[in-house]
Amino acid sequence: MPRTFAFLRPLSVLISVGAFTGSLDAAELRSASGRILVENEQISIFRRGERIVQLDAIQFDYHRNTGWEVSSATDERIAVTLTYPPSVNYYHRAGQAEAHETELVITRQGDGFRFHAAPDWSDQVTLEFEYLGDHFFGLSSPLQPRNQLSPDLTGSVIDVEVTNEGERIVENYASAFSAFYLSTHGYGSFFDTFARGRYELGINGRNRIHHDTGTLDWYVLLGDDGSAIHRAYFDIIGSPKKVPLWALGPVAWRDQNDGGAAEILDDISRFADLRMPLTAWFVDRPYSDGAHAWSRMNFSEKFAEPEKWIPRIREEHGLEFMTWTATAMFGDTSYPRHLPGGFSYLDLSHPETVASFQQNLADLQYVHGVKGHKMDRADEHFPPWEGWHDNTVRPSERRNRYAYLFAKVHHDALRRAWGDDQFNFSRAAIHRSQPYTSAIWGGDPRTSWAGLQGNAANAMRAAFMGFPVWGTDVGGYIGEGLIAEDLYLRWLQFGVMCGMLEIKLDGSGGDGRDRMPWRYDEKFQDQYRAQLQTRMAWLPHLYSLTNNAAEQGTVMQPLAYRHFDDIRTYDIWDQFYLGDGVMVAPIFTPGTVRDVYLPAGTWYRFGEKIEATLAGSHAVVTQAALDEIPVFVRANSLLITGNIFEGNARTWTGGTSPELIINAFPGRIGEATTYTYIDALDGDAKKSISLTRNATGIIVTAPPLGAATTVIIHQPAGSRQQAFGPTDMVSYTWDD
Repeated sequence: MPRTFAFLRPLSVLISVGAFTGSLDAAELRSASGRILVENEQISIFRRGERIVQLDAIQFDYHRNTGWEVSSATDERIAVTLTYPPSVNYYHRAGQAEAHETELVITRQGDGFRFHAAPDWSDQVTLEFEYLGDHFFGLSSPLQPRNQLSPDLTGSVIDVEVTNEGERIVENYASAFSAFYLSTHGYGSFFDTFARGRYELGINGRNRIHHDTGTLDWYVLLGDDGSAIHRAYFDIIGSPKKVPLWALGPVAWRDQNDGGAAEILDDISRFADLRMPLTAWFVDRPYSDGAHAWSRMNFSEKFAEPEKWIPRIREEHGLEFMTWTATAMFGDTSYPRHLPGGFSYLDLSHPETVASFQQNLADLQYVHGVKGHKMDRADEHFPPWEGWHDNTVRPSERRNRYAYLFAKVHHDALRRAWGDDQFNFSRAAIHRSQPYTSAIWGGDPRTSWAGLQGNAANAMRAAFMGFPVWGTDVGGYIGEGLIAEDLYLRWLQFGVMCGMLEIKLDGSGGDGRDRMPWRYDEKFQDQYRAQLQTRMAWLPHLYSLTNNAAEQGTVMQPLAYRHFDDIRTYDIWDQFYLGDGVMVAPIFTPGTVRDVYLPAGTWYRFGEKIEATLAGSHAVVTQAALDEIPVFVRANSLLITGNIFEGNARTWTGGTSPELIINAFPGRIGEATTYTYIDALDGDAKKSISLTRNATGIIVTAPPLGAATTVIIHQPAGSRQQAFGPTDMVSYTWDD
């Protein structure tokens, strides 16, 4: 009779049964949410009694293991000896008969598990699984594999490497990747390596995870939804970077500033004259001297005396200023160490080169008041086969590691100059860059409805991967400047509801007439202004979501991110949650009608008029005039809006006091919810705002919020409100 050995943990209490070493036929390890069973040369993970992962083989160098043996087990770990044939070593001598072994160690990681093995003779790892009927999301912001809008990757082969996919994937330069995916079985998979990877998901009844590394470092993180799983993920890679309030308002820019600094100042003044709110501006290349009008990293003659005009942007207009940057030097090799090739990339593994680059940022830009960067060109023509100063970095991991270093080098320089009061965003990103990149943007979309749609699909994929803040080039990048009013407004509406709002005001390289709002008629300008005002009003909500992402997950959350058990959400790319109970459904086609899927619950249509509640779990036909975006709020939810930052508005208001609105949407009797408000006016203190409905009434409570606060309780039959002072405890009851 075969021996078996198991370690069981009922509920959350571990029974310590000591340790066993030797040879075992089976072993079990439990976490609070699941368990692992090793037996019959398989490793199975169970959640809520259901098998969610079945690992059948671990290949090293494309050789399957020929044997499994549980060599030790405790209540903290399981060790499995894996045996491989002699041929696993490519350089083995003819006639060599010795098998190769490696130890696989399985430990708990929070509510999930970590798998680790590091043979010194391997260069490749492949995990082979039985496909168990789940669906998969993440891995790639480019629309792999078929330019599909749906985020569901089931049945797909996905490559994970930071490259420009412009010739293969329509959405050019959307270059965020991650060795992380979510499964609808309630787990996240994270392979912790920068080595390139390939994922085969649900193909011919099998899944495969492959990375070009000899080290297996794989996590399976359990959770009920994307937020719970990403919470565990951020415990591993680090909390997302803090984002300042000014960077979350409307940010504008031209691709080509032929008029230099004077043109920037004129553009900013025109926005103020039209009373269109902004909070920041940035200059794109070209603005420097040297190769590609960049490599000297200074401000060229057209942008002379930055010590005068950049402070004016902040002092006279209330805006912060950012610049375009790259670590590509385009043939200029004046830094200590470059990588060969036409782009002459800086070797970011070389300490003296990094120090010189960062010093130039400080001396040539930060000293004048530059507080952030659009980081570009880490994904083009990169030479992975050329040697690095750090010769331990293998070619298979250089593209991905470079994207990580790209973020960290900029972040470290900015942080030394400005602390947390700085912002950087990039189109190229990889896992583990979240603590160093404030946001990513969706690359260079076409100036068309198809470009808008594809960019929205990029956003959903980025959210599944765990990049908390995402933005679009409002109006599109590739194409003429002046575009049709309906496309422009719909794109702006989408941008207003993204994590980052940046508005591109001209065509690619400045082509054609620009799309400044004053190129359009007064009606359009009124609609444009209203959208920017909406963004300003939503800053309290967006700031709270952004700077609590480590706990609550990404800012824009696709429907499948929240509803693993609802198959109807898996293909949805054009709706997303923006907070716990707020759902946005932008218009992505010409016209004023779209279908909106409402998940389970009772939903309000949010706007100037709160419509009657709508029953969930079905699609509804929604009308949205050209000047509105459909927003729905689920019953038993809170939404905090108001005025907490003025930006350039102070130039026409003379300065106003902050104001907040607590919008409460009560649920049924017995339901309650809590909103975590990050108070930017009170040192980012976390404050709990609560909504409760009991048999006698509806109750909203909050601590003092440092601003005049109005509570509005929304009901289908109407609303009521009550005002509170900046230092008042908020406590409002609507008696039923």
